Amino acid sequence: MSGAAGSFALVGDLRTMDPARPRATAMAVRDGRILAVGSRDEAVAALPPGAPVHSVPGTVVPGLIDAHVHTLIAGLELRRLDVSDARSVAEVVERIGAHLASRPGGGDWLVVAAHFQAEELAEGRLPTRADLDPVTGDRPVFLDRRTHDAIANSAALGRAGIDAATPDPVGGVIERDGAGEPTGILIERPAAELVWDRVPEIGEAERRTALREIQPVFHALGIVGAAEPGLTPAEMGTYQAAHADGELRLRTFAMPLADTDLPVEELLAGFRGTGVRTGFGDEWLRIGGIKVYLDGTGSFGSALLRESWPGTDGYLGNQTAPTETFRAIARFCAAERWSLAVHTVGGAAIDLALDAFAEANELAPIAPLRFSVMHAYLWPSAENFRRARELGVFASIQPGMQWRVAAALAGRFDAERAAAASPLRDWLDAGVEVAGGSDGPDFPQAPLFGMYQARSRAAQGFAEPLGPAQAIDGERTLAMWTTSSARYCFAENERGALRPGLLADWVALSADPVEAAPEELAGARVLQTGVGGEVVHEA
Repeated sequence: MSGAAGSFALVGDLRTMDPARPRATAMAVRDGRILAVGSRDEAVAALPPGAPVHSVPGTVVPGLIDAHVHTLIAGLELRRLDVSDARSVAEVVERIGAHLASRPGGGDWLVVAAHFQAEELAEGRLPTRADLDPVTGDRPVFLDRRTHDAIANSAALGRAGIDAATPDPVGGVIERDGAGEPTGILIERPAAELVWDRVPEIGEAERRTALREIQPVFHALGIVGAAEPGLTPAEMGTYQAAHADGELRLRTFAMPLADTDLPVEELLAGFRGTGVRTGFGDEWLRIGGIKVYLDGTGSFGSALLRESWPGTDGYLGNQTAPTETFRAIARFCAAERWSLAVHTVGGAAIDLALDAFAEANELAPIAPLRFSVMHAYLWPSAENFRRARELGVFASIQPGMQWRVAAALAGRFDAERAAAASPLRDWLDAGVEVAGGSDGPDFPQAPLFGMYQARSRAAQGFAEPLGPAQAIDGERTLAMWTTSSARYCFAENERGALRPGLLADWVALSADPVEAAPEELAGARVLQTGVGGEVVHEA
């Protein structure tokens, strides 16, 4: 098609997500926006005489929006050794060893993408430095598992000065063997960062390359927009520079990270000094809500629960941000009109977040700010649902997470408790708006896979659906990645539906995501992706 500046009619089976006209057979596009939606004749009549008409196969839906994905990391990992699909510790070690052997003298640090779960490996455990050291030798190797944990060999631990005498950092754990020696497994961000801080800093040129290379990958998945939570100032600068140079072709809701290790006044002064607020920006780059990590994860047994974790002496989980710091951030966001997005996996973390949200709401209404709890899958309560609805809080949910962590939950608790996790239907039935995402690259990034899991409740390691009562219908599933994610990104007046005036972003799918059986979605393909009237991917 002729590009964003052209005029044309797009003809096909359109599922618009516009209640005023939910189905159509054509739309007219001019200057990157939708001019008319309806029949072929209506679309052609809205355009200048002789405007081209393009037929699109499959079912055409609004361009998909991932409300929680780590775009830059996904791009960086395109160039890294990635062992996330390994199925044993032995395979992980073999692949790392082969990589190093093929590149003698190939640099200092080796950072490896390693997004597997312990339950996915034949040994039922994660690799340790004892596994890695025989093939890595003196080369420092860091297995990056993103945010909540990491694995380091002895050379990497040595560079960081970590030994048996090193105390656990606040909010993190250095796993140790029976003799008190570090195993190389570093649980939660404060522990992982002890080593990560020694890895040579990723430069601006690397980040720009990563962003350029990941965008067509996302387009091939049908993703035209993304919310990226937890960006550092340098990473935010990468997006701004790419946008200024015309390289940004993924509509981005860029969410700055709150460093809760800083004194709270210094932290808040940094946000006051930016001169922007959530929603500032344009159709390509918009400033998102402030991201806060409040607790840990389910797969590592560090999410903040209302009950102690099995096999522990009363351990409730990890609270990453101090309560008073978090409450101060929530009050600041309400008063200064920032949105706030909070990593809350466990029920106690959700309780804490909603308490702080309610307190902030007394200062100024937060519903217009679209505060959110992210992940929120370990047993939120009926009271959580009620309060979230009353406060106008979003739930940012990633169905692919349930697919991968269910086996770990069943191992720590039981299958019944694992089935009750990620109660997607309960959130929606309570009237809470749910934005769909992936949390990639840790979890499957394809929206079609997320839709399949949301509708089927399939889980890795289980022959039958897990908690099938929490499955949702096709209409609500598609809304998670279109209208609701657009609202989450303060972009409902620009995208998320196919209706006149909105941006001409669309995806053609080989299966109708609403009417197709869930199993059909699992094998469905993205046939074409359009952004701003320009085809950016075609199968």
